[in-house]
Amino acid sequence: MASIEEVRAAIAQAVDKATQSQAALQQAAQLAEDAQALLSSVTQGSVQNDVEQTNAHFAQVVGGVGELQNFLGAGISSAEGINARL
Repeated sequence: MASIEEVRAAIAQAVDKATQSQAALQQAAQLAEDAQALLSSVTQGSVQNDVEQTNAHFAQVVGGVGELQNFLGAGISSAEGINARL
């Protein structure tokens, strides 16, 4: 069985990985926003449905990343709470 210190260290590693995930997700959201902005600028005035649909997909990516970041934040907080109680 693992010692309390080993459990604390493992939880701290999990928090670190989740924090790294948040940073990667932020970068992904920024890149999706950049892609959306580029597409919007080059297709300005277009009435093609697929252009609007593509922009909507990029917007969904950004929104989805925000949700994932919220879940990660909650997980980080919970893990830190567990660690504090040990």
